Amino acid sequence: MVDISHIRKNIDAIDLQIRELLMQRMDCSYQVAQAKQAAGSTDIYRAEREQAILDDLGEGIPEERRAQYLAVVRKITETSRMYQYGLIYDWNEGIFDKIEGAELTRTPGSLLKVRLTRINRPNAMSSILSMVGDYGFNMELMELVEVSDITHTVTFDLTICGDITQEHMRKLVFQLSKESANFRILENRA
Repeated sequence: MVDISHIRKNIDAIDLQIRELLMQRMDCSYQVAQAKQAAGSTDIYRAEREQAILDDLGEGIPEERRAQYLAVVRKITETSRMYQYGLIYDWNEGIFDKIEGAELTRTPGSLLKVRLTRINRPNAMSSILSMVGDYGFNMELMELVEVSDITHTVTFDLTICGDITQEHMRKLVFQLSKESANFRILENRA
């Protein structure tokens, strides 16, 4: 019989090592954000670079573990982007006001409706849903607006439960605006 308590101790020790490595990675993410800021760039997300990283890191991983491993790597890159966008937001006063429809967010509201377009590929929309949850908000509704076979994109209207006057919600909307084409705020209501 396997001693589960011994295995759990091993997992706990590994988790501490992972935590240290993730903090080092976040330090690197901070440095990337600083470099982007110094260059006057607010663009963090580069889908083709992230896909190349996933392809490279997936090499040599056994097939029966590859999907799970890449899901973890994907989450790490998503979290890194979230951190970097938060820094860019903090360092650039008034950056939120440049988002199309930002004038609709001057008053508190409990539901925010936005429209965004993404490349239609696996995880394109699930990463958006994950992002909303990572910021601590819920999705009330996701409506498909258009699927384009010509541009290989998908457009959705999202209704997010949360007050746009909260800084965390504004950071979420800023990141969504940077990681989506044709992004705009459609409505802010109670």
